[in-house]
Amino acid sequence: MAIQTYDTHTLAGVIEGFDQFTPFLLDRFFPMAVTFDTSFIDFDVLETDYRIAPFVSPVQAGQVMKALGGTTKKFTPAYVKPKGIVDPEKVLTRRAGEAIGGSLSPAARRDAIIADLLNSQRKQITRTWEWMAAQALLTGKVVVSGENYPEAEVDFGRAAGNTKALTGTARWSQSGVDPLADLEGWFGELEAPATDVVMSADAWALFYAKVKGDWKDLADITIAGNTAIINVAPGNGQWVQWKGRVGNVNYWVYTGMYKDAAGATQLYIPSEELIIGSAAVEGHRCFGAIQDANVGYMPGEIVPRNWVNEDPGVEYVMSQSAPLMVPARPNASMRVKVNAAA
Repeated sequence: MAIQTYDTHTLAGVIEGFDQFTPFLLDRFFPMAVTFDTSFIDFDVLETDYRIAPFVSPVQAGQVMKALGGTTKKFTPAYVKPKGIVDPEKVLTRRAGEAIGGSLSPAARRDAIIADLLNSQRKQITRTWEWMAAQALLTGKVVVSGENYPEAEVDFGRAAGNTKALTGTARWSQSGVDPLADLEGWFGELEAPATDVVMSADAWALFYAKVKGDWKDLADITIAGNTAIINVAPGNGQWVQWKGRVGNVNYWVYTGMYKDAAGATQLYIPSEELIIGSAAVEGHRCFGAIQDANVGYMPGEIVPRNWVNEDPGVEYVMSQSAPLMVPARPNASMRVKVNAAA
């Protein structure tokens, strides 16, 4: 028999008090969260209405135009469920930073260990959300697979032309190319005005090598009236660097990374690639309800619980989430590999 020692709302309150891991793509393009009280997620992929209004006689009734609402899709998301053990040895051992000889009771150390586990699990889950956001922006799709979950592809219906690869003499590593002209052309292919260009560090290096003579004249590099420090040497360990703004478009370098299931380090924005995005992507963080009687089938972004198995007496902490990152306007984003193999 398992005994729950803290209720879910108490644990959720602990999570809310943490310093949050800040995911750039989520915050920039998927700012809205929606929770469902069902195991599945319904979402709309919107259509942009480019029709002109028809001409009619001034004495004739107006013409009814059929609404273009979009396409509603349904998906039952896979769960992410990181789980940890409250190590009894750590409960009885002085924690880092604790006074020599120990100043905390075992109960206080236990609470601190539970908080540490919840914090670590939240960061793991948020990195998964960021990965899903990156995939939606890069490919217009999210492919979900895992243990006991058959691979499923959620295709948001992005146009094939919104994924590009520059080859041959068009590559940004070649002489005579004009990356700014390339970008201006691509902006015109988006469904909505571009607001952001997010580059990998090496894509920025190729870009800047071509435009550095003009960049300070072209780009607004001020934030609230103060000149920003422009770091033209990528790889300084910063995950996000704002490089300036040309017109209404912000230029960023994003070096955020994660470890995949095999333990290999991966970049959210792959090497020599960039994402063009628009605020009109209208990304939503969608979450299905958690099908777990122990938490009352609770809807939520992250639903934590802990319990103790009686024999042996082992205490567990687990955080559950059923996420899908949904771009309402998938054609308001584009992926470009700027230096593809010839």
